[in-house]
Amino acid sequence: MKNESEILQQVHELLKQIIDPEIGVNIVDLGLVYELSLSEDKEIKVTMTLTTPGCPMSNTITNNVTQLLNHHLPEYSVKVNLVWFPAWEPEMITEEGQRQLDGGFFGNKKQDEKPTSIWDRFFN
Repeated sequence: MKNESEILQQVHELLKQIIDPEIGVNIVDLGLVYELSLSEDKEIKVTMTLTTPGCPMSNTITNNVTQLLNHHLPEYSVKVNLVWFPAWEPEMITEEGQRQLDGGFFGNKKQDEKPTSIWDRFFN
């Protein structure tokens, strides 16, 4: 039987399968997942945010989280807790997420053409 740490690591890896449909990066590397916890009554709690409070894909993303975890870990219940503080910022994107953006959503860039910050990728 897996311990709590192993289960939460599995959850973390599973959540990398969920892609933000507007940006094309998974929700973990996008920096949307703030906390994962497991309660004694076998509930997995995913505390996360979205890129904006008015995100039109909020129901899709949160439903995908619930369905994916229910499928792979049916012995646990799943609760997704959406929070807006701290607000998401592009600087929350991981290095892997930045690589995905460089090669995908924002087009291929040469090494010497990288913008100075993640923020520049969105607004310049």
